[in-house]
Order: sequence, then C-alpha cells, then structure tokens
Amino acid sequence: MHSLNAMPWFAWLGIVAIVVWGLVMIFGRSAALTNRHQADEEQRREIENLKRRIEDLEAQANRNNQ
Repeated sequence: MHSLNAMPWFAWLGIVAIVVWGLVMIFGRSAALTNRHQADEEQRREIENLKRRIEDLEAQANRNNQ
C-alpha cells in the first residue's frame, strides 16, 4: 500500500483546491441566505410604512370630502 507521502505535489494541490472551493460555496450560501433574510425584513418594514401612509392619505381624503 502506498503512503500519502508518495502522492505528487500537484495531487495535494488539487485536493486542497477542492476543499477550499467547497468551504467557499458553503460560506457563500450562508451569507446569501443571511442577506436575503435582511432584505425580506427591510421589505416588510417598507410595506408596513406604505400601508400606514395609504391609511393616512385615505383618512385625509375622507375628511376633505365631508
């Protein structure tokens, strides 16, 4: 059986590159999910603010019509 030291340097380079690529993909996906959650929260707040603004404008229009 061959020992690990018998592997050429470029084989080790390929193995390390694959492991690093995998870690980058995992952490990149995690960061993207976090950013998406923050964007969803911002959109929810913006929608709530717009709903309040519409209610205020409707109330003002109703006062002006009476």
